[in-house]
Amino acid sequence: MSSTVALDNKPSLKTAQLNAIHRMLSLNNDTPGSATTSSITTTAATSSSPAMSSSSLYNDTPAGTSYNQWKILIYDIPCRSIISPLLSVSQLRARGVTLHLLIGTEREAIPDVPAVYFVEPTWENLKIVAQDCAKRLYSKVHINFATKLDRSLMEEFGKLVVQNGCLDMIASLHDQYLDFVCLERHLFSLSNQHKDSYALMNKSGVTDLDMDKYLTDVAYGLLSVVGTCGSVPVIRCPKGGAPEMVARKLNKLIAEHPSTSTSHKVQHNRPLLVILDRNMDLITPVQHSSTYQALIDDLLLHRANRVEFTTKAEGVGKRPQLKKFDLDADQDPFYSRHKFKPFPEAIESNGVELQDVTNRETAIRSKTAAGGGEKDVFMGDSLGGGGGGGGGSSSAFDLASAVDSLPQLLERKKQLEMHTSILQAVMNEVAARDVPQFFELESALASGQYKSDTAKAKNQVMALVTDPSKGNVEDKIRLVIVF
Repeated sequence: MSSTVALDNKPSLKTAQLNAIHRMLSLNNDTPGSATTSSITTTAATSSSPAMSSSSLYNDTPAGTSYNQWKILIYDIPCRSIISPLLSVSQLRARGVTLHLLIGTEREAIPDVPAVYFVEPTWENLKIVAQDCAKRLYSKVHINFATKLDRSLMEEFGKLVVQNGCLDMIASLHDQYLDFVCLERHLFSLSNQHKDSYALMNKSGVTDLDMDKYLTDVAYGLLSVVGTCGSVPVIRCPKGGAPEMVARKLNKLIAEHPSTSTSHKVQHNRPLLVILDRNMDLITPVQHSSTYQALIDDLLLHRANRVEFTTKAEGVGKRPQLKKFDLDADQDPFYSRHKFKPFPEAIESNGVELQDVTNRETAIRSKTAAGGGEKDVFMGDSLGGGGGGGGGSSSAFDLASAVDSLPQLLERKKQLEMHTSILQAVMNEVAARDVPQFFELESALASGQYKSDTAKAKNQVMALVTDPSKGNVEDKIRLVIVF
């Protein structure tokens, strides 16, 4: 099942989610100069537009101040998946997070520092939070749930806290409605709900109860997206089947939520939410591709915008090296321009741009090396009162500008060299598995070129499938599925 949200000129979904995370790390207090003050718990943290536009205020508030005090972040694995594409370790530290720990690990007491919990609302997590409060591991705890905490669980949690005599430890409790992973500006995933969702939906023997639970989880995930966007969408889906069931569940959740139940009445430009069944286009995720981003995801280990691969050992006695890179299309100009381009075009552009950057770096360094002589000429002209002072001043200004641009140029070179390594790793896999042959045959089958000659199509498929030197088992299964 897939969903698409069409947005207007509001802040991107990623920016809105990031602002919500910032506010959570500020203990759900507004920054100085923010126009709103949130005192409502268990509500969507990003439903107000002023919070969305206050990213610079969050970033400019120094760590250690009253609005950005030192703290510990405790999360579970799903919530770590939410934060990791948005904030690096250094960015978390800038937000005052001294430690970030998994909730299931054994943790030492740090009684002088508050703790921010960001977890799924499960009974296991609630019991651990209550135990931490009873042990008084931290000065105060600020509990943030990724999605709605059921009333029954909230009542059981309240009883447990009261029984342990640690109600005073809880400073705040919020439903953040952030239960989705935002990978790019307008690209999100609900993979936190179920990692094998297609198999769960289509396998034999699935019960109605399991199906209903899964669809409810999807609806709650989409409710998080709606709450983060701050706009109630117009929902469209085919009649019948899972998409309509999700749409009806989501519509009911929106109607029941206090911050969204009436907001659509005053909205004139509402976003569009389209919910479709994956079976409507099953070929696209199965067949091989030829674009840069698709090949990274297909051939390398790629998850949550991080790509990992092993390089071949170079030289005698050297071991293969594991490399890890973070890819962010919103911050990487080359990746943003070429992620949807054909792979050969990305290779060619990488070589051209890297050569250009290298030449510019060499020119700047040569200017810097000769800068002392130019400076002496400029000083001599100025002291002597000669008419050449203007030229010396211009030369010194050009030198200073070139030196100032060097750090940015080196950062761009570093990004291009990273892509050179990734492109080489992809190329090694493409050559080892003969991916172009699978791509060309699958494209011909999908476009109907063999529609009038199925026997020829079958012969070509069988020739590729039975050739032990072509591809691996997964490549051949995908080809057969497309056929």
